[in-house]
Amino acid sequence: MIIATTRLLIRALTPVEAEAIVAGVRTGQSWVSDFPTPNDVRIAAGALAGDVSFPTATMPWGVFAIDESSSGCSVGGIGFKSAPNERGEVEIGYGICHSCQGRGVATEAVVALCDFAQPRARVVLAETDRENVASQRVLEKSGFQSVGETDGLIRWRKEISAADIPLE
Repeated sequence: MIIATTRLLIRALTPVEAEAIVAGVRTGQSWVSDFPTPNDVRIAAGALAGDVSFPTATMPWGVFAIDESSSGCSVGGIGFKSAPNERGEVEIGYGICHSCQGRGVATEAVVALCDFAQPRARVVLAETDRENVASQRVLEKSGFQSVGETDGLIRWRKEISAADIPLE
């Protein structure tokens, strides 16, 4: 499963790649020098443990790798923390390697993932650390609204579908 944008290929993370990320095996991988980050390792380990899903055509709610089209290298990750809940809300998370930050990659990936979710969800949720101003800016540029703060985490919300669209 691949979501293509102007500059990115957002592709379903595979169990084989998750194993390589966790093991730190760079041979045969197309990764920028600072990928994977510790957070990528944590998420890949969670996927292998069944805490989050590997996306499939029939169950697209899971973790994805973000590749730059020009180089073919993985520069980060993005994904859904679970399937939409009974209210049609789905939460996302994302991260970009330090060497690729500040170029709009995260914003492009977040917008693409929200567009991908639209036919199946009504609302996309996210959260950022209070100190992570760059991630807050990504969500603002992507159309999210801040809806509150708890324990140093700012909660964000983006309406993506009309309320009268039935959930599948």
